[in-house]
Amino acid sequence: MPSITIMIPALNEERRIGTTLDTVLGVAAGQPGLRLEILVVDDGSRDNTAGVVAGYADRFPSVRLIRHPVNRGLGQAFRTALAQATGDKFLIVPGDNDLPAGTLGALLAQADAADMVMCFFPDRAERGRARNALSKLFGLIYAVCFDVHVQYINGPCVYPVARLRGLQINSTRFSIVAEINVKLLRQGLSFLELPSYRQTGLTGSSSFSFRNLVETAAVFCRLFYEVHLKSPARYARRPVRVMPASPAPAPPPPV
Repeated sequence: MPSITIMIPALNEERRIGTTLDTVLGVAAGQPGLRLEILVVDDGSRDNTAGVVAGYADRFPSVRLIRHPVNRGLGQAFRTALAQATGDKFLIVPGDNDLPAGTLGALLAQADAADMVMCFFPDRAERGRARNALSKLFGLIYAVCFDVHVQYINGPCVYPVARLRGLQINSTRFSIVAEINVKLLRQGLSFLELPSYRQTGLTGSSSFSFRNLVETAAVFCRLFYEVHLKSPARYARRPVRVMPASPAPAPPPPV
C-alpha cells in the first residue's frame, strides 16, 4: 500500500468541507496500511472554511491546513500542495464532497495497479443536454488531437508524485487536470480506468462559465504547441492501458 497525499482545494466551503474530510478519513480508515496525508488548501475563502479545517487538524495528525490569503486558482493550489506533499501518490478530492466514498475507496485500493488510476462518470443525464454535449466535444477534441483515448480526460486520478514534479503546468483553473493527464499519458505511463458516480443533491458546479471556457481554449492551444511543436520527443510515447483484474462495475449512486 503506497503513501498518498490527498489535496483538497477549498474556496468558501465552510458548509461542506467537514463532510468532505469525514468522507476521506472514513474511507482511509478502511484501507489497512495506508499512509495518508491530507492537505487542505484554503484558496482565499471569505467564510470559516479555515476554522473548520483547523479543528480537524487539531484532532487528526494526517490533516494539514494550507492557506492562500487571496484566491489564486486551482492551478496554484495544486502547485502549493504538490510542493509540500510527502506521499508517493497524489490525488485531488473536491472540497464540496462531490467524490463518492465508494469511488474514493476504489481509487485508494487500486492506487498501485497502474501509474495513473483514473475514474470516469457514466451517469451524465443529470448534467443537462448542453453540458453533456460540450463535455463530449471536449473529450473528442482531446482524443483526436493528442491520441489519448480515455473515458474522461478531466476525471479524478491518482498520480505518481515524482512524475508530477517533472511537469511544467500552465493551467490556472479547471483545465489543470486535462493538462496533467495529457502530459503524463503522452510520456507512456500506464493507466487504469474505474467507473464512478457523482454525488447527488449538491449545488451545481461553478466550473461551467465563460471565464473557464476561455481558459480551456487557451490551455488547449498551449498544450498542443508543447506536445506537437515544442517538445514532440518528450511526448511521443503511447500510454499503456491496464485492465482491471475483473470487470469493475460502477458503485451504486449515492442515496
